[in-house]
Order: sequence, then structure tokens, then C-alpha cells
Amino acid sequence: MAGRGAARPEKLGIKAGDTVYVRSGSDREARLTAEEIARLDAEAQKREANRRPGRRGRVLKVLPEKGRVVIEGVNMLIKHARPRGRATRAQQLQAGRTELPGPVSISNVMLVCPKCDHPTRVRRGELEGKRVRLCRRCGEQVDAVR
Repeated sequence: MAGRGAARPEKLGIKAGDTVYVRSGSDREARLTAEEIARLDAEAQKREANRRPGRRGRVLKVLPEKGRVVIEGVNMLIKHARPRGRATRAQQLQAGRTELPGPVSISNVMLVCPKCDHPTRVRRGELEGKRVRLCRRCGEQVDAVR
């Protein structure tokens, strides 16, 4: 069971292998602030937003019991390891610092539609007797669900 107030992955329709857009976190500084929106005209806002797009990544793993997803290249954690194993260099495990992606709350990500290439919410539908995920923007099928 997910924690209090956490979104369930089956409700959001996110699976391993999907491309997602991260809506918050360290990406927040990359988006336009209220002051920038107020002082820039519409064309300048578009240019500024294109210069600083949001973070996107591929879902590596879904942790439904915790309500989290692991995304490639997002929330990178540094893990330190001691050299262990045999005395020969060839059989020794890698020592030092290694970077691993950490989990992100599933409520902070949105699925990116492969057809229209925009972050979108998922709509459920039936196509040829199968349950499928549909893009709310363009109405196209994202892919089949069990």
C-alpha cells in the first residue's frame, strides 16, 4: 500500500520503459518564474521556455508499494564502496564512487506521449477488446495495458 496521499502507479498508468517528464524537484529552477512571466511578452516566454526545457527520462523501475519510480538520469545518488574481493585486480570489485538513480515520487512525473511529444495525463480506453492507455491531448494510443 502506498503512503498517505501517494498516487498509485496503476492510476497514473506509468510502466517501466515509459518516457516521463519530471514536474518538480531540482528541475523547478529551470522553469520560468512568475516575475519572468510578468515582464516577458508571449514570444519571449516561448523562447525562454524552449531554452530551458523540463527534465525527461526513461522509467527504469516502478516501486508500487512505495509509490515511487526510478528514472534514468534523474535524482542521481552517489554510493561509496570499499574494494572487496580477491587480491588480483581482475577479480576485485570496483571501488570508489558510483552514481545510481534514486527513486522519485510518482506524483511528480507525467507520461510523455510518443505521438505528440507532450507531457499528458493518461486516459483508459478499449481498442479491439483490449484495455489501452490513451493520450488525453491527441487521443492516440500510448500502448497496450494488460
